[in-house]
Amino acid sequence: MSLLWRNRIQVFLAPDQVSLTGVVRGIRPVQQFRQSGVCVQGNDPRQWRAPLQLLEQMIGQMDDSFRRSGALYVTLSNHFVRYGVIAPQPSLANPDELMAYASFQMREIYGERIDDWEFSLSTWDPYGGALCAAIARDLQLELAALARQYEIRLAGIEPYLTAALDHWSKRLIEKQVWFVLVEAGRFCLVSLSDGVWRCVRNQRVVGNLQEELLAALEQESIIFSSDQSLGRVYVYAPEWTGKLPVHDLRWQFVHLPDEKHPVPSYFPWVAGMDNSQDHA
Repeated sequence: MSLLWRNRIQVFLAPDQVSLTGVVRGIRPVQQFRQSGVCVQGNDPRQWRAPLQLLEQMIGQMDDSFRRSGALYVTLSNHFVRYGVIAPQPSLANPDELMAYASFQMREIYGERIDDWEFSLSTWDPYGGALCAAIARDLQLELAALARQYEIRLAGIEPYLTAALDHWSKRLIEKQVWFVLVEAGRFCLVSLSDGVWRCVRNQRVVGNLQEELLAALEQESIIFSSDQSLGRVYVYAPEWTGKLPVHDLRWQFVHLPDEKHPVPSYFPWVAGMDNSQDHA
């Protein structure tokens, strides 16, 4: 069966939740079901073990005919991902050199831990650099094994941050782009200037989100000597129940989604928001 006509099984995997969306493919894709489950972390230091076990149960309970004709797409919470900006390098000649260069730069950031990680890169621009994402190799292998167990094609694994950036890319048109993705207990901050990747932070929230986010914005602004005029920051924070950032003299916050750019149906469930009309 062509992948264009396979059912789409879209998963969002986070430390405390798993959501599963089933879309019947065709000329007009139709969302057939959506379900979400909550999991409790045990003593395993690998935060992804508990949600992965819950995912296995959810897939096992899925309609067999839908599952057999499905392709599995997994979006990973930023709790499971590490990021790094790969600086521009016009002299790179081929993909092997690019990956070696990315591995070197990630090792500079994270040290020997990268030996147990798998890397992926955003679209490479020799003059703009790229965003590199890394996940535990064990997590990738277990997702692949789960797909084989249920005879589902594992069509893709994508970090939440890059999925959100791709989805709202047409909205992020400023010369200086600041984008923030907030999850429960964590935020990711990305900045680009004239199409060049400048920074990425994947930071745990210790206390006050607004204070910690403003501090991170100011630090990154100083590091890269960006324009000190009013900066526009796009924020997507569906799971955050506390106080969200508000405008100040330096930053203007634009909260996503909006009418022209709704939330993808497979993103985490948002309390009080009906995503039933979203398209996969």
